[in-house]
Amino acid sequence: EEWGTTLRDISGTQFNRGGKRIAVRLVAGDRWLGYVILADRVAGAPYTSEELVLLECISDQVASSLLNLRLTQEIMLGKELEAFQTISAFFVHDLKNAASTLNLMLQNLPVHFDDPNFRADTLRGIGETTSRINQIIERLSSLRTKLELEQLEVDLNRLVEEAMQSFNGTSGIEFTKELQPLPKLIGDAEQLRGVVTNLLLNARDAVGGNGHVKITTAAQDGWVSLSVTDDGCGMSPAFMRDSLFRPFKTTKKKGLGIGMFQTKMIVQAHGGSLRVQSDAGRGTTFHILLPLRTKVP
Repeated sequence: EEWGTTLRDISGTQFNRGGKRIAVRLVAGDRWLGYVILADRVAGAPYTSEELVLLECISDQVASSLLNLRLTQEIMLGKELEAFQTISAFFVHDLKNAASTLNLMLQNLPVHFDDPNFRADTLRGIGETTSRINQIIERLSSLRTKLELEQLEVDLNRLVEEAMQSFNGTSGIEFTKELQPLPKLIGDAEQLRGVVTNLLLNARDAVGGNGHVKITTAAQDGWVSLSVTDDGCGMSPAFMRDSLFRPFKTTKKKGLGIGMFQTKMIVQAHGGSLRVQSDAGRGTTFHILLPLRTKVP
């Protein structure tokens, strides 16, 4: 074959005239992995057809093993890249939410600038958002492939109040709340604040420029519940089944498709659960249950 002629031409000193040296190809599927050169046999005895078949079987086995090693390396590199991309997307999404919060405040500020209470809330909100951005940067500097939670006492109602301050004065959208008295739970306040903010931002986007968003909390039988309801565009059963909680799947033109995937991951990391009810054209409700435990699992 042509490859054999080429091999002889570039390896003239190794392939002298005469003798029974042969080169066995290492091929697995359609992937060329190399070749093995076998030296002359004693007295230049030729290889029998049975021995050639055996050599072919051995070369197939060696090629398969080499391919497995190579594919394993490629898979490991691919997983590292995928993990890095996913975690990076988490941070980008958190920064995007922080930027959206600041942008919302700036949009409402000219309309309500003469209201001293609104100015005070806006300044407080800007300070909290700036602090959140700094915390995101700190988390980014110690990037990990596993979601790490701080185990601290968390007042969920307070997190909701702080998150809703960013939406005060939003034109055309009514935000209401029903917050029942709650015991403090153990968890990561910053991560849970991100969950609440993401759900509120999604609800705001779903209702467009006119609608109603309601957030409620309650406690029962060792669990704390959080629900966010909107009367917006809703979602189709197919989207909820196939795309809602999958990364990089989104219906938003400028969305990253990471928010609900990250939200569900954070809730599950706290030992909780996340459910969704939605009707296309009528609205959506997200239900979160978090356990009242003394230690994060």
